[in-house]
Amino acid sequence: MIFKEKTSELFNSIPWRFFKRIALSQIILTTIVILITAFSARYFLKEYITNQSKTQVLESLKLIKSSIESQQMDPLKWCQSLKKNLSTRYSLIDGAGQVICDNFLDIKELDNHLYRPELQDATKLGVGTSVRYSDSASIDMIYGAMLIHVNEQKTSLYIRQAVPLEQIDIAMKDLDRSILISILPLLIITSLLSLYTSLQVSFPMRSLIRKISKLDSLKLTPKTFENSPSIDDEWNFVERTLDKAEDELGSFVEELKLQNKKFSILMESISDAILAIDNSGNILFMNKRFLKNFHSKERAIEIRELKNLKLIEVTRDREIGSLLTNAIKNKEILKKREVRLDMKGANSTGWFDITASPLFLENGEVLGAVCSFNNVSQKKLADQMREDFVTNVSHEVRTPLTAIKGYVQILQNSKDNLSADIAREALSKIEHNSSRLALLFQEILNLSVIESQQKIEGHLTSTRELTETVLMNMQQIHGKSQREIKTTYSAEEVWLDPALIEQVLTNLIDNAYKYGNDAGQISITWERLEHVVVLKIEDDGPGISSLHQARIFERFYRVDSSRSRNLGGTGLGLSIVKHIIQKHNGHIEVYANALKGTTFKISLPQKSI
Repeated sequence: MIFKEKTSELFNSIPWRFFKRIALSQIILTTIVILITAFSARYFLKEYITNQSKTQVLESLKLIKSSIESQQMDPLKWCQSLKKNLSTRYSLIDGAGQVICDNFLDIKELDNHLYRPELQDATKLGVGTSVRYSDSASIDMIYGAMLIHVNEQKTSLYIRQAVPLEQIDIAMKDLDRSILISILPLLIITSLLSLYTSLQVSFPMRSLIRKISKLDSLKLTPKTFENSPSIDDEWNFVERTLDKAEDELGSFVEELKLQNKKFSILMESISDAILAIDNSGNILFMNKRFLKNFHSKERAIEIRELKNLKLIEVTRDREIGSLLTNAIKNKEILKKREVRLDMKGANSTGWFDITASPLFLENGEVLGAVCSFNNVSQKKLADQMREDFVTNVSHEVRTPLTAIKGYVQILQNSKDNLSADIAREALSKIEHNSSRLALLFQEILNLSVIESQQKIEGHLTSTRELTETVLMNMQQIHGKSQREIKTTYSAEEVWLDPALIEQVLTNLIDNAYKYGNDAGQISITWERLEHVVVLKIEDDGPGISSLHQARIFERFYRVDSSRSRNLGGTGLGLSIVKHIIQKHNGHIEVYANALKGTTFKISLPQKSI
């Protein structure tokens, strides 16, 4: 009686749903594996037997061919001497595919065999085999064909042998019965083993369910589980119970952490600086970009300190404070464009588009305001450079135009009383200022073309030919100059855009002629380093003061304005040089002092441009 009660208790405590799922899965899996193994073995065994039969057919054909050739037999007579044999069929086929002898069927009933697979292979390789259904004999057969030559190699014939697959099919049926007889007990044994292992796996689940069911706060008992149609098995019951416990104990904390992390990632990924305050001016949030741009304190602010910070402790800028206060007060979005703000760092300022938006609670009350700072300093700088460029162009154009207009008025107002010398001088001035205007517009056009050019046309260029061409042009312009030209070509061929680099050489060598000593020396050196080619142009002129060196590549900047204009300079030459070198991904430097003259050093990378 006691044994019966314990057995009943044990039986009732087994998690049957979980047990049935595990047991069924194992039984299905093992059954599939056994069946796949059995059918795979059958398939490969049939393939092996078929291949062996093919080999036997080919060996038989080789013996027949050897006998015919060694005994010099007539293949047709040999074939005609064969008796009808149901187990082996022989055919003799001519080179055109016509059957001239068959020991199994009347050749008049047979069509052309030239395109039979075994004959096609025999034509190419000398021998061929195939397994197919015979339309003539109405059975599956193994075919083998071999090419032979008679009459001293002048005539080609095919000997074909065919063996019915009937015996192989009978053997495979016997094998199928044997496999079936063997599989049934094997499936029974594996199923029993699966049931046993599933039962062993289910016992720990029983203990786990008992412990989980004791959690009073979850209101889930074995009875609740048994009556729940939505729970698939005991493991699903355990999983749902643990999920509910996790939700009750820590879902709020985890969700809060997740939301804070998402918010932090989102705010830090925004390129703008962000600052948020509440109605009392306390800091609610600020991202790292705001700290980087505006925070004036030396020590870094940690997130945990935000609740103790006031807006005035973070920034004392009145524009920011006023915009945030008004957004809270007026409950509307406020914007200011191109506001100049002090940034962190000595003498550092930037231009920003600022947008302040009120923060509303669900009930409509204003919690505070958030302010975004979009840095438009680069845009502002570009606009300023554009304005300066227009102003400089206007100034540079106005001067020669005024001179031309003045000399034209002199010629108009003094037609009768004007001497020939004065008239020639006036016309000379008009011509000089016209040339100056033409040169200025040409330089502006060149600079615009270079800036808009997306890709340069670089290829291997001879540095000697390029430099000599420029020097010949300079000699025509400065023919009376007594300067000595010294050239060095350590780099013979360089990857560059020859038309653009010719402009660079022309501008720098022309400046060396204009501003160097009349009887001095100009040195031009091409030197190859590891990954770059260096071009140096040196003169022994008065040099350039360190105060001017940082600005000589700016547009219209002149160290000596009056001397530059007298020598025909526009103030754009070095700016053009710098843009060309930048288009080559290169770098230009200037070294100058009052004793050693001026040296321009250009580095050109020698990679694909």
